[in-house]
Amino acid sequence: MTRKHVAVKGLNVDFEKPVLKNVFLDMKKGEFVSIVGRSGTGKSTFLNSLAGFMETEGEIHGPGRKAIVSQNYSLFPWMSVEENIAFGLEKQDRERVGKIIRRIELEGKEKSYPYQLSGGQQQRVAIGRAIAYKPELLLLDEPFANLDSYTRITMQEWLNEVMRENKTTTLLVTHDVDEAILLGDRVLVLKDKSFRHEYNVPFNRPRDNEIRYLPIFQELRREILKSL
Repeated sequence: MTRKHVAVKGLNVDFEKPVLKNVFLDMKKGEFVSIVGRSGTGKSTFLNSLAGFMETEGEIHGPGRKAIVSQNYSLFPWMSVEENIAFGLEKQDRERVGKIIRRIELEGKEKSYPYQLSGGQQQRVAIGRAIAYKPELLLLDEPFANLDSYTRITMQEWLNEVMRENKTTTLLVTHDVDEAILLGDRVLVLKDKSFRHEYNVPFNRPRDNEIRYLPIFQELRREILKSL
């Protein structure tokens, strides 16, 4: 039997009225799970519950070392690229910063500040900082929502490659069904305060954006959209 890396049992969250009700989720180590749903269904609330930011009822079991990346980049504007990535690291871990900068393809930008970077570059720094922390659980809340279509596709391919190398257990919240399929091992639909549908993604890794043109991808996309 595969040991569960993350286990959520009977999670409830109320903001005067129920937002999440009796939610269950199991994740294996190294698994990438995408969550989709209409606006206001509680996707970000669920992610923040796993991060420990919410008052909840029920059980949440998982690793203590977590990192979260949101759509707003959340970089320190007074810090350079390398300073942002190194923030919070122990002194002995800072030697990894150069490697991370190469991995996020920002060599030559080490001394640049966030305002000098494009949106895609800023989000690469945010994800690079999260990876440098070596989280056992990476939480991604609409990380590419503010990017233009071309940059978003480029970032999806880049993240696929990074996740293939790092094998970090990852939970992604997104409104983009194509993105959910492209990145995830499973896609969960959050509806009526709980996960109502689950879809296994039938593509091996590594993947690229060309799979979105395959008939099986389009059929899965239609099924997920119908279930929202």
